[in-house]
Amino acid sequence: MKDIAQCRAEIDAIDRQIIALYEQRMLVARDVALYKKENHLDVLDAAREQAVLDSRAALVSDPDIARSTVALYREIMRLSREEQLRYLDSMNQCPVVAYSGVPGAFSESAVVGFFGEDCERTSYKTFEEVFAAVADCKVKYGVVPVENSSSGSINTVYDLMGKYSCHIVGEQLVRVEHCLLGVPGAKIEDITQVFSHDQGFAQCPKFLGEHPDWITTPYFNTAIAAKHVADMGDKHCAAIASRLAARHYGLEILAPDIHSFDGNHTRFFVVSASPTPIGIPDKATLTFTVRHERGTLMRALSSFVAMGMNLTHIESRPLHESNWEYSFYVDLTGNVDEGSLRILMQSLAADCENCRLLGAYKHAAESDFKA
Repeated sequence: MKDIAQCRAEIDAIDRQIIALYEQRMLVARDVALYKKENHLDVLDAAREQAVLDSRAALVSDPDIARSTVALYREIMRLSREEQLRYLDSMNQCPVVAYSGVPGAFSESAVVGFFGEDCERTSYKTFEEVFAAVADCKVKYGVVPVENSSSGSINTVYDLMGKYSCHIVGEQLVRVEHCLLGVPGAKIEDITQVFSHDQGFAQCPKFLGEHPDWITTPYFNTAIAAKHVADMGDKHCAAIASRLAARHYGLEILAPDIHSFDGNHTRFFVVSASPTPIGIPDKATLTFTVRHERGTLMRALSSFVAMGMNLTHIESRPLHESNWEYSFYVDLTGNVDEGSLRILMQSLAADCENCRLLGAYKHAAESDFKA
């Protein structure tokens, strides 16, 4: 039987070979990235990846090791996609940013506010499609709303943060300023029906109260409502949406700034498959589940106090597999350096399960960016 020193020496020698081959594999991945770019192909090729997983598992004779080989190659291919995106970024290629909705949505305004007007962006129908695109490295970043200052948290996004292995790398605030939009030539006195998202209506009660005869029709979101009005071309129909939506769909602003609440902001997370933050982090978000025992939540929260951290937001979401038990999502400021966060996570582990740091990132200052 080999002694431990001999085993470790053999492992060290094998690891040197693995690292050399891994580096070689990543260099080839860069060539793949260039080919895909020149041929307008997605970074993710799901069929090719599945074929690789099947073929690599078939090379292993031990069934138990074959299962772990699949897990290993799944991670290698994820890192390969990440390297392809990073390499294209390093060549001054604009990263692709995903958001939910259609052009003119407030989410697109958040993308423009964070990355600039010239950034390459693509839209998906749902929040989950944005997360999936980021996790699969189809895009470098995704921008998703998490909270509105007047209507509260967006629970679906918090649930997706727990479901997908994405990292928060930035934060953006968008000042929400609603306008009444109509087709060219329409006047307010022509309007009989208004389309918008429920929150659009909820944020403009004073203005709508001045027009009690109007029919308010809920729509998927404010930008899609604007597109719908533009497509109909009916001067009797209007939408409550943003200035950006008016520009996208050729609508006229019949009444600007009709929202009832000044200072209404929506907060967005910028998520990525890579944990590398954009800017110097001074804020962090993490999630944990406390054990269903007396005092566990109190002890967990005391860990933040002991570390000199300030909780700026706490959100609870029910666990689908366990009735009356919850996951907590916490935003914090203060000591958010890597060492402090590592100690915090160790402290939470005493009373919590499924502790995960979702990201350390630079907080968004109050913004004058208008949607």
